Amino acid sequence: MELHPSTPLGETHRMAHSIPIALFSALTAVTALAEPRLVAPDEVLKGDPIMMRVEGVEPGDRVLITCERRRRSGLYRSGGLFIVGPEGTIDIAADRPLVATWSGVDANGLFWSIRDSGEPVPDDLAPLVLRVHVDIDADGEVEMTREIALLRSTGTLIETPIGDALPGAFLLRPQGDRPLPCVILLGGSECNDSAARDMAPRLASRGFAVLGLPYCASARGDTVKGLPTAFAELPLETLEAALTWLSARPDISDRVGIWGVSKGAEFALLGASKIDGFSAIVAIAPSDVAWQGWGADETTSSWSWRGKPLPYVPYLGMGNEFARRNRGQPVRIRTAHDAGRLSHPTRVEPARIRVEEIDEPVMLVAGDADTVWDSGDMARNIEEARTAAGLETVLIVDADAGHYLSGDVFAPLNEPEARVRAEAFPRMVRFFAEHLSLDSPQN
Repeated sequence: MELHPSTPLGETHRMAHSIPIALFSALTAVTALAEPRLVAPDEVLKGDPIMMRVEGVEPGDRVLITCERRRRSGLYRSGGLFIVGPEGTIDIAADRPLVATWSGVDANGLFWSIRDSGEPVPDDLAPLVLRVHVDIDADGEVEMTREIALLRSTGTLIETPIGDALPGAFLLRPQGDRPLPCVILLGGSECNDSAARDMAPRLASRGFAVLGLPYCASARGDTVKGLPTAFAELPLETLEAALTWLSARPDISDRVGIWGVSKGAEFALLGASKIDGFSAIVAIAPSDVAWQGWGADETTSSWSWRGKPLPYVPYLGMGNEFARRNRGQPVRIRTAHDAGRLSHPTRVEPARIRVEEIDEPVMLVAGDADTVWDSGDMARNIEEARTAAGLETVLIVDADAGHYLSGDVFAPLNEPEARVRAEAFPRMVRFFAEHLSLDSPQN
């Protein structure tokens, strides 16, 4: 029924009373639903997508959607201005903003394009909370606000320290004693457990047991007793010891994977090429060779096996690159990796990781714009060698992405790295779930 401005008020009431009660209730419900509203979750587990819509707005209206977050350096903010389509909705996963802090259609743009606003943080904005504002007509008046909590974990997770057998290591798993598949986490050259601590609750919340395995300690003071502070001749046997420790636990199944990032990816691939018993490997920003070590002895390998240093590719000009930092210039240590490889061609093949000897499926994530090392081409080399051997390999390489490809999109990122993270994280969860035989993957 259509009501026109000229309809007398009494006639309107008479017509309303002539409508059956059920139909009138349905019409009023539709009217209520037509009120503007922001549809978004109250919380999200880090790594999961956020589905967000604005509904019940007038077609053609301009709507400004902004996001704020507390970070250490202050209040971070992002935003996009949208033109409402004919359906009266805005879907951030499907609609292109007129102007925004990101470009194009991007379901995650509102979150990774967040930048320091230079403003103080409101006292009532808690850490790990995204505060989303909706300003209809973009007139400076906020009609709707929603706070979305970013969860590091869900459910009850139980942590078990391992002790002297594996210094600094820990086991994290969902509550219960049912045997679960396990993922061993290997961080990079930061040489502590920070990468493992960041990734562990995300995987454990999705049903895996997780073994965080630091294998070196940094020289910055956050050392772990029992771990070397030099990145030189680190024993691959550490992975063997971790596998042995896990195999003795009744709450861990016989399906064990490895996740490694950067130098941890180098470690993961080297270890899996020499040690049997793993079921799947994920290597983020990987290397296809063993590289020179540093610290106590600058002329030896990063890795050892059965007490002997492995063949390695030397760097060339690494000291010069780090000297640039002291001059306030950007450091591009890929230069030293590339120069070393080009200057020592006979060292490359002996140092090559024999990835064709890894029978298990391997997933690789890399970027051609990596300024740490050429992870893009090295990942392609790995994939090529494994494909020639008929081995299952998943390859994700982005031409514009850099080195920092692990984690989620809820951080200040550039567009290519955000794009890779958005694709790689859920795919990694599915990859591990399939090859480690997880009963009910959560992603």
